[in-house]
Amino acid sequence: MYRRVFMSEKKKTAEEEAASKKTELSITKKKQSAISKPQKKPSVVAPTAPLDLYQAFDDTFERFRNDFEDLLFPSTWALMPETRVPAMDLEDRGKDFFLKVEMPGFKKENIEIDVQDDFVAITGEVGWKYDRKEHEYLCKERACKTFYRTVDLPEEIKVDEVTANLTEGLLEITLPKKTPKQKRKVKVA
Repeated sequence: MYRRVFMSEKKKTAEEEAASKKTELSITKKKQSAISKPQKKPSVVAPTAPLDLYQAFDDTFERFRNDFEDLLFPSTWALMPETRVPAMDLEDRGKDFFLKVEMPGFKKENIEIDVQDDFVAITGEVGWKYDRKEHEYLCKERACKTFYRTVDLPEEIKVDEVTANLTEGLLEITLPKKTPKQKRKVKVA
């Protein structure tokens, strides 16, 4: 080990130098022993299963999709009336079509049915209209809901003979066919 001695330093005696070398050696031995035995640290990253990765990917994609929808359809659009599409069934009964449409809360005065040769259009409005000047609402969850639904028919119908009935929130429309097509079942030989 080399050491430079400056003139401003006092010269050490031989005993002081030997003692300092021993302390230096003992220090270096402790450092070497600490380096030679690495300590095991617990892992910060937990092992993941493939399903966890799929779930993380799905969550990330869902957040991206929601953010993208918020960008395209801002929350200011929430002030517009909600438009919904009612559930319906269309049945071919041979001589006519029978259409059932779920319309809970609708009155027959608020339903309009437009019929043409090969399609039916149904519109309706239900709900409450608020006068913003009279009351100061803290929460408004009841809203005016409108809907519009068209149904394409596979055959032409007799427009003049169409009947409709609204009972307990279920609209039933009978649509007689102009010329019912004959059906024939064929057995496989």
